[in-house]
Amino acid sequence: MISTERSAIAAEFTRRFSHLAEKLGPDHLNLLLDGASVQEVPAGRAVIRDRMPVDFLYFVLDGSLGVYIENADKSQRIATVQPGEWLGEISVLSGEMLASATITPDSVSKLMKIHHLTFEKLIAEDEVVAKALLEDLIGLMAKRLRTTQTNG
Repeated sequence: MISTERSAIAAEFTRRFSHLAEKLGPDHLNLLLDGASVQEVPAGRAVIRDRMPVDFLYFVLDGSLGVYIENADKSQRIATVQPGEWLGEISVLSGEMLASATITPDSVSKLMKIHHLTFEKLIAEDEVVAKALLEDLIGLMAKRLRTTQTNG
C-alpha cells in the first residue's frame, strides 16, 4: 500500500476496530496491514457464498451486510454484519475453508481482506498478533451466539 493510502486504512481500521488496534499497537497493526488489501463491494454483490470456498477473512470498515442461510431454493436472512465485525472466520477455524452462509452488502461496503494463509502465518509467527486477533474473534463469536440465542 502507498503510505498515504496505508495511513488512511490504518486510521479507518483503528476507528472501527479500536479495541483490536489498541491490543496490537502500531508495530503489530502494521504487520496486519502488510498482508491486507481493501475493496469496495457494491450492494447486492455477494462477498461470500454459502458452501463455497472462502480464501479471505474480511474486516468490515464501512457498510452493512446481510447474512443468509440457503435452504433448498430459499434464502433466509439470519443476521446483519456492521462495521467493526469480521467475516469468513468460521471457515478458517473449522479448517474446511467453506462458507457457512452467504454474505451480501445492503449498501456499498468497504472491506479490508486478509488471505487465510497470511492470517495463519501471522498467528503462528507473532504471539501478540495471535493473542489480539484470537481474543477479538472469540469475543465476536460469543456476541453472535448470544444474539442468536436471544433472537432464536
